[in-house]
Amino acid sequence: DGVRAVDPVQIDTARSFRLPTSALIARTILPAAMPKIVAGAKISLSLAIILMVVSEFVASTNGIGYEILNAQMTLLLTDLWCGILLVALLGFVLNALFGLVETRLLYWHRGAHHRSDQ
Repeated sequence: DGVRAVDPVQIDTARSFRLPTSALIARTILPAAMPKIVAGAKISLSLAIILMVVSEFVASTNGIGYEILNAQMTLLLTDLWCGILLVALLGFVLNALFGLVETRLLYWHRGAHHRSDQ
């Protein structure tokens, strides 16, 4: 979707300068599509954490999801809440780390966005 959303004028302009295909991709298409690519990766990260825990509920004999399910079945509420908080902490830390990566990858995008709002 990010590549499809690239402004055709940008592509035509790059072609009029006779950029090779590799330069067209690296300097025009990829930077224009990067915000949507990063947004998709951020959503995928949260889905990956959820699916990891759910798959451990269903078909695992170890892992955070298994420990949460085991604590629920044996009525170990402290262990249950520790597992839930561990998943929440894992999600929070991974989201924060991804935010740092996003800031580095899209440093130019945030600055341009804020300038246009002023």
